[in-house]
Amino acid sequence: MSFRLFIYYCALCGAWAALIGWFLGRLLPITEDEHPLLLQGFKAFLLGLTVALALGLVDAISNVPLARVVTIALRGATAVVLGSLGALASGVIGEYVQQKTQAVPYVGEIASVVSWAITGLLIGASLGAFEIAVSLATSTNLRGAIRKGVNGAIGGMVGGFLGGSLRLVLWYFLARSIAVTQGEPLSPSALGFVVLGLCIGLLIGLAQVILKEAWIKVEAGFRAGRELMLTKDETTIGRAEACDLGLYGDNAIDRVHARIKRVNGRYILADGETKTGTFVNDQRVVQPVTLRAGDKIRLGKSVLSFGERKKRDD
Repeated sequence: MSFRLFIYYCALCGAWAALIGWFLGRLLPITEDEHPLLLQGFKAFLLGLTVALALGLVDAISNVPLARVVTIALRGATAVVLGSLGALASGVIGEYVQQKTQAVPYVGEIASVVSWAITGLLIGASLGAFEIAVSLATSTNLRGAIRKGVNGAIGGMVGGFLGGSLRLVLWYFLARSIAVTQGEPLSPSALGFVVLGLCIGLLIGLAQVILKEAWIKVEAGFRAGRELMLTKDETTIGRAEACDLGLYGDNAIDRVHARIKRVNGRYILADGETKTGTFVNDQRVVQPVTLRAGDKIRLGKSVLSFGERKKRDD
């Protein structure tokens, strides 16, 4: 999918997932009077679980071919485990601080916002956890995976802070004007969770796109408009389902037609010894070539463009 759609789906799925998390929280057989610490911890846990699952799947589908169902499921499960457990811890700590500082003005509110910022941070960081684990297991460079986790963490923290702040504003301004059931305003609570999930999803998506280092875009050919961030040491392109960028339905493209490797901060394109060849700016690739921002890569009927945040003149 394109980066614009990626951001859109991150925001949309984050909002819907948060609403589902809020609804599940309403089903908990725990009251705030009996166990406030436990209740808030579980609410944060459910938010982290649903939002991390939604964003993990959006991220996986945007980076992994749909045929690799197991990989997509594992990426989503990894995000869920880290995101939900991190949210549980931050929710419990935030509620504990609020209880201990009830007599101090604004400290409880600040603690609430900070706890949601930490929740967003952990959800964002969880998106890079699977790639970090794979890099460790295969003894490959961790740089790209760590950068992805850091970018997600930055976006999630800002989104959690913004969403947590807006949630407080909504609560104070809407709680008095909406019907109350058993002393708890329903709509402000649900709307607050939706805003929180939307902000976390939106900012994580924005951070991943804005802070990306390099990417390729399908300008012409199979599913033109797709964009793929280059976060791995090696990105494969071809007709095989295992390729990172699949270009199907073109017999002029081999199963693994070309590879883009990251070497010492540069992106190197190598042809897979194909009969039809790989071309960069209409020049056939005989030896591996260093890509520069704006380069056009042609494989069969497909044309890709290479983008990089730092343009190189040498």
